[in-house]
Amino acid sequence: MSYNHNAIVFLGPHKPLEEKNYELLDKIDDNEAIVEISISTVCGSDVHTWLGHRPFPTPCILGHEMIGKIVKLGKKLNYDYVGNNLVVGDRIIWSMTASCGNCYYCKTAKLPQKCIHLFKYGHVPSDSPPHFTGGFAKYVKIVNGSYIFKIPDDLTDKEAVPLMCAGATITSGLDSVNFGPCDYVVVQGCGALGLYACAFAKEMGAKMVLAVDIDDKRLAMAKEFGADILLNSNLESDVVSKIKELTEQRGADYAIEVAGSPNVISDGIKFLRIGGTYVLLGAIYPGNNVTIDSSDIITKCLHLSGRHNYDASHLQNAIKLVLQSKNKYPYEKIVGPIFEFSKDGLENALNSLNSKKSLRPAVIPNK
Repeated sequence: MSYNHNAIVFLGPHKPLEEKNYELLDKIDDNEAIVEISISTVCGSDVHTWLGHRPFPTPCILGHEMIGKIVKLGKKLNYDYVGNNLVVGDRIIWSMTASCGNCYYCKTAKLPQKCIHLFKYGHVPSDSPPHFTGGFAKYVKIVNGSYIFKIPDDLTDKEAVPLMCAGATITSGLDSVNFGPCDYVVVQGCGALGLYACAFAKEMGAKMVLAVDIDDKRLAMAKEFGADILLNSNLESDVVSKIKELTEQRGADYAIEVAGSPNVISDGIKFLRIGGTYVLLGAIYPGNNVTIDSSDIITKCLHLSGRHNYDASHLQNAIKLVLQSKNKYPYEKIVGPIFEFSKDGLENALNSLNSKKSLRPAVIPNK
């Protein structure tokens, strides 16, 4: 038995999106599932792909932040990552990558998110079965090697959906540097990742979070997500000196780059105290070159950590952090507005994020 269902397909930069009717096959392997998508959000990397900032396979169903309900479950897929029983009808979220578990990066380097056989939702061609490989469709096939989490009843769809990329990326970066209680954290960039960085750093023991951006509205949002000090870097005559002044002339223990621009990196290094740590998460696209003073890194004994994607534990930690702090921070505000599930609606959502009118615009494929 098979049915036709709608998907919105990316055909390449500067080309119109296309609405397609792909066939959804009932047959799945024992460790796979079919999910009816409840909500999908637009990530900054979707916008960069749409604008042609990186090579990308086409045709492709974009979208890698989504949640939904299981409509078909493989015979051996009985439990989620933490041991919860899975049944048809469960609301789930899952890792945005699937790994083989056997290659060098999975087994030895302990970086399954960089598996040599990596599958990444919303990043693979959709013109051949299973077709439904991204979030901007009515269904998605959960492939073997994905890490599934049953969503706690206490979390709404809006509170959960950006964790599949934005939230888990932050916990991945914090984990890479063994983040813990500290005096000062600087967050560079107050988009969705920056808001999670403010809230999670605060929850994990930062006494003071300093948020830096060029947009006053986003800075105001950062205040709602735990930021203690707001700095508009366009209005500060010397933002490096200002941060030194605010950190007892030492500098920050940690700086977290989620601005997505290499232009902030040289300042980020200067924000740090002796022995400080810089976490780079945003400026990931090819050609993001930057000139830095290596003397700062060496003489200040700095630690630099870059992270791309995440492993299962990081999505688990993101869910835990949001669950424990949802009454402190308005996580639902990250998502919206909701756009029509159509090629025009998705294009409007992409434009909304590109123009910084929103943080995580969304579509609801099944109403």
